[in-house]
Amino acid sequence: RTDGHFVYNHAIAALAMVEAYGLSDYRLLKRYAQGGINYLEWHRNPYMVWRYQPRDNDNDTSVTGWAVMAYKSAQDFKLDVNKSALDLAQTWFDQMTDPVSGRTGYIERGGLSSRRAGDHSVHFPREKGECMTAVSLLCRFFLGNTPDEDKLMGTQADLILKKPPVWNEKDGSVDQYYWYYATYALYQFGGRQWKDWEKALTPAVVKPQRQDGNYKGSWDSIGVWGEDGGRVYSTAVLCLTLE
Repeated sequence: RTDGHFVYNHAIAALAMVEAYGLSDYRLLKRYAQGGINYLEWHRNPYMVWRYQPRDNDNDTSVTGWAVMAYKSAQDFKLDVNKSALDLAQTWFDQMTDPVSGRTGYIERGGLSSRRAGDHSVHFPREKGECMTAVSLLCRFFLGNTPDEDKLMGTQADLILKKPPVWNEKDGSVDQYYWYYATYALYQFGGRQWKDWEKALTPAVVKPQRQDGNYKGSWDSIGVWGEDGGRVYSTAVLCLTLE
């Protein structure tokens, strides 16, 4: 649990368990689904949201996005959810979002996405994507916001659309994490923004899928976080993107 990835793993696993319980109505899974949510609630900062270590008053947009998705799914399937945690998530996204550009930062208002220390940011320039903006936009939908009432959502959708998915192994453009959240968010948004984004998915996601030998059906782990998650991560997140 001292590793920063622990809470990412837990939040995604909690979301999967809640979905498995809710969609199957397999009652034996309920205690485990609820347990996953209970841990997230214990881990959350008492007066704000989530980051790597439990209750240390450090917060970030990335971990919070996964936690919100798990909470919202749990809420839909009638598990016990602390509504105030979702309200605080809305507050966090508002605090991290520049009101003019619409960009949502990782740990600072209007900032760019996170990269590891060293040459990671050189290989994968932060400017290539709008990942945290996509997280914010998607969560706003699930927190009950609408583009008609929240005009910032339209600004965010247009900002994301300026950086469509491109499978370019040479310039660090491949970011499956970004593509997943942006695709999910713009699908909710609909209209021109979704249609334009959707057009880019075939060359960026469908065509690079491996068709050869033991790799058939998978995607290479060459993206921003591919080194962390490997081929399984890359394949799973792009399957979710296409779904």
